[in-house]
Amino acid sequence: MSVVYVHIGLPKTGTTHLQDRLWRNRDLAMRSSGLLYPGDVISDHFHAAVHLQPERYLDWVDPNFARKWPTLLAQIKAWPQTSLLSHELYATATPEHIAKLMDDLSFADEVHVIATVRDLARQLPSVWQENVKNQHPATFDDFLTSVHQHGPALPGFVPPADAGVEEPFWEFQDYTRILADWAQAVGTDRVHVVTVPTRRDTPGDSLWERFLRVLDVDPGALTIPVPNLNSSLDASQADLVRQLNHRLQPSDVEWRRYERVVKGEVIGQILFKSRSGAPLALAADQRGWVAQTAGEMNDALREAGYRVSGDLADLAVSPESTGDASAPDAQQILDVALDTMAEMIKRAPLPPVGPRWQTRAMNVVRRIRRRALGVRRSL
Repeated sequence: MSVVYVHIGLPKTGTTHLQDRLWRNRDLAMRSSGLLYPGDVISDHFHAAVHLQPERYLDWVDPNFARKWPTLLAQIKAWPQTSLLSHELYATATPEHIAKLMDDLSFADEVHVIATVRDLARQLPSVWQENVKNQHPATFDDFLTSVHQHGPALPGFVPPADAGVEEPFWEFQDYTRILADWAQAVGTDRVHVVTVPTRRDTPGDSLWERFLRVLDVDPGALTIPVPNLNSSLDASQADLVRQLNHRLQPSDVEWRRYERVVKGEVIGQILFKSRSGAPLALAADQRGWVAQTAGEMNDALREAGYRVSGDLADLAVSPESTGDASAPDAQQILDVALDTMAEMIKRAPLPPVGPRWQTRAMNVVRRIRRRALGVRRSL
């Protein structure tokens, strides 16, 4: 029977780790469990998700990759067992996008949807930091104010009339709305929620194992490991980048340069390797409304009746303080800035000297001056 699973994220829920591990183990998965993770390169899944939503991801739609989705689709059609599509950008698909994808997958006997979901107490700081790493200048407090004001699409919620500009969050993270849209297309009984564990030391109950359980894949057969990289900045580092973004807005520097210099070099090669503190987290006075919102969203999940791999209790947020990280002071941010500048100077290539002919000309001038000086001294 032909079954297709569409993993829609959500972003910042361990998706990169899952996708990397699936890709490296794709041959083993096919042989041991009949699971096809299609594509010629791992980025094919990204291009498929982008080309499904061209008006949403206009900057990323590249005609050179327009054939990636037809290629993935052909591989899935040719496979008689279980196939998996995975990218977090499917989380922003509208009902119209979903209908188009379902039409493309109409040959399958069943289509299922998987969403990996993490509690708001961990998700909010993580998404804010990701926004910062993508040229956004909002402070964490301003970001949280926006998230609170614009809220998830729960029954009875109406944004206040004076709500400011909405920071990117709910369009990717409102799992009640996102899953309801997908359930309309595939049916409630084919929507699977995989909760991100709050503890990582429980044998046999990692995110990886919870995810594979949905696919009926034996994790013991997928033996190729992947590096478990922590790509978070500590609080001082994140605020340094945020303040830098005020001077590097899109009108000041093109995305390609920002991505390669700031994300690739400053963040990827310097800041990640020199973390010394904890990432920014919710303050005690912010946890109340976050806990209430999380409770309402989780109640909506229970009422919807989706299949759950893990425990919905993992998505609960305690209103009590849990030793949250405090915002950095100016001196801490300055220290990070100076350390970063020092490291950049150590790494920077030596500036080129002047053209060779200029160097030779200066040497000639110097010799003439020395000879003239020697003549005057001999007189």
